[in-house]
Amino acid sequence: MRSELPTLAYVYHPRSFATMSLVEAATGRCHLLWIIDSSDPDVASMARLLKRFGTCIDVAGLDLDGAVAAITPFQPDALLTLADDCLVFGAELADRLGLAFTTPDVGRRLTDKHAQRAALASAGLEVPRQWLISPSEPSIFEEILRDARFPAVLKPRRGEGSRDTMPISTFEELTSLWRSEGFADSDRDFVFEEYIPDSEEPLGGRDFAGYVSVESVVSHGVVSHLAINGRMPPAFPFRETGFFIPADLDEALSKRVLALAASAAHALGVIQGCLHTEIKLTPTGPVVIEVNGRIGGGVPEMLMAATGINLLAIAFDVALGVNVVLPFPTPERLAYLFYVQAPAQMSCILAVEGLAELREESGVEEIILNRGPGADVSWRHGNHGHVVSVLGTTANHDGLRRINTLISQLIRIEGS
Repeated sequence: MRSELPTLAYVYHPRSFATMSLVEAATGRCHLLWIIDSSDPDVASMARLLKRFGTCIDVAGLDLDGAVAAITPFQPDALLTLADDCLVFGAELADRLGLAFTTPDVGRRLTDKHAQRAALASAGLEVPRQWLISPSEPSIFEEILRDARFPAVLKPRRGEGSRDTMPISTFEELTSLWRSEGFADSDRDFVFEEYIPDSEEPLGGRDFAGYVSVESVVSHGVVSHLAINGRMPPAFPFRETGFFIPADLDEALSKRVLALAASAAHALGVIQGCLHTEIKLTPTGPVVIEVNGRIGGGVPEMLMAATGINLLAIAFDVALGVNVVLPFPTPERLAYLFYVQAPAQMSCILAVEGLAELREESGVEEIILNRGPGADVSWRHGNHGHVVSVLGTTANHDGLRRINTLISQLIRIEGS
């Protein structure tokens, strides 16, 4: 007998959100039907826990037809995934199951950086010039040599968390990295694009990075913005070091950033889901870096601490068809999440010191050691390779500066 609650098929990924956070968000809203792929060891290790809070459907080794056949008897009423790697698969499942979700075409635009730039440009939004580099088509380097301007950025066509994303100063550096990092012998496509210029007036007196992200939900085609998320300056090459809500923007610039995020959502055809839209602040105005069809990492915790809004619960409501229209909230506190990154040249962690001292500081609420002694590290892992995360709240941006200084003074990473 079916539960009185609707059944939601959740396409699970271990690098998305904590299982218990998802369970809490679903409680009282829906029965969870976990769609898992046990061929991933990290997923397989979570299967026992997932079964305690719902039904598991293992699609390991199944093609789309097989996955649909395995899920159909459970008659899900809705579908949700919050991971880039699962977005297109989730969209294809929803399409075949007759469930409201991001369409497969929109899912591809949200996860394919080359296709996304083309869609934004077609809608009249400003985008940097870009070239698609494929190991099977090396002739594109001739066009880049002839037409491209430097500096530039090389990034995977599909990927998240700044993995394998590098600044490129010269054409010679591009061709050298292409060979030395093994990209020429891989089966991955990369996007090479001209660098989006930095603002002439750095945010926070250079204490903060010159880009932000807008955290939004889209319900029945209506975009509701929930936060503008500020950034600390990244570690080389583009690894995140800190996020905070609210960003340090004046009202006029905030309105331009929010309007651009909405325009980008419409340009990509998004009618349902959660969006994490990164926007660069340039001398001529805001420019979209990229739009992600998911909730940003750490955003639910920061948004809850700053405003009391439960973003994961809202994501479930949207997936279940609730008509969600929300006003832009006024934060009561500043919430932050710092990622402490290892030096770019380090490959192995030997020791991490200073965590106990930092825990005693006012405004520090949670410290998580992500990579401990003996763990391998690499700048190529991007944001996910951070060593320590620090979560907390403070009264304002000056308080944020104080926490940032404490982290740099107290946490010491030793390695080789």
